[in-house]
Amino acid sequence: MDESYSEDVNNIEMIFEQLIPPCNLEELNIQGFFGRRYPTWLGSTNLSSLKNVILVDCKSCKHLPPVGLLPSLKYLGVEGATNVTKIGPELLGCCGGNLTPTKEEVAFPKLEGLFIKDMPNWEEWSFVEGDEQVPRMQLLPYLKTVNLLDCPKLRGLPPQFGHEATRLEVLLIKGANCLKTVDDFPFLSREFLISECEGLERISNLPQVRELHLLDCPNLRCVEEVGNFERLTLNVCNFDQLWVPKLIHQGHQRLGNDLDINIIDGRGQIN
Repeated sequence: MDESYSEDVNNIEMIFEQLIPPCNLEELNIQGFFGRRYPTWLGSTNLSSLKNVILVDCKSCKHLPPVGLLPSLKYLGVEGATNVTKIGPELLGCCGGNLTPTKEEVAFPKLEGLFIKDMPNWEEWSFVEGDEQVPRMQLLPYLKTVNLLDCPKLRGLPPQFGHEATRLEVLLIKGANCLKTVDDFPFLSREFLISECEGLERISNLPQVRELHLLDCPNLRCVEEVGNFERLTLNVCNFDQLWVPKLIHQGHQRLGNDLDINIIDGRGQIN
């Protein structure tokens, strides 16, 4: 990095740090920010009215801002954060400073929608530190919709995710080629779509989901504990895999001809 560019980065970080928005701000959209760290005020609970945070093409930041304690945040969108390799508990707002999180505190207390797209180097996602098994705070009590798109190196979802997000309705995953399993979303109630995930091997314990869309996952070998689905979408190429007839039979046993099955051929047409 040449000296002039480094000076530009320092200047933009300093300018953003001084641009403290009013406490009644409801939407914040940051696009093309080339600083290496977000301004500290972005994680401040003083932004008590902030409902929507959208971060687009902030390519130099290695970490996402600690927005989990924003009391009114309903939607978080992150796109093109190409320098992020890990999302950890710092996103929840529980790391750093003198904060000692407890189960009485809630991270993302009002968040309903999470959208993450085009994260080519993102590999790890965790809600806990080190060997901890249980988050130190309550998480995501109102989360309804999650979209994870084009995150090819993401290796796994946080194991606590499905049990914490008790109101989750929709989970959409596309282009996560290193993801091997999707397990334990006992409260996911409406729709699960996963597509273009070449490494996916197993889906299990989605007992309440009503719409199940499994597309372009050539190495998927096991689909189990999904006993409440009413609508099923598959690729025609899936039919040589052993789990497919078992899944269809399971649906027919419950619903008979009321089971809605859609088969997508190689041209993307539904039969």
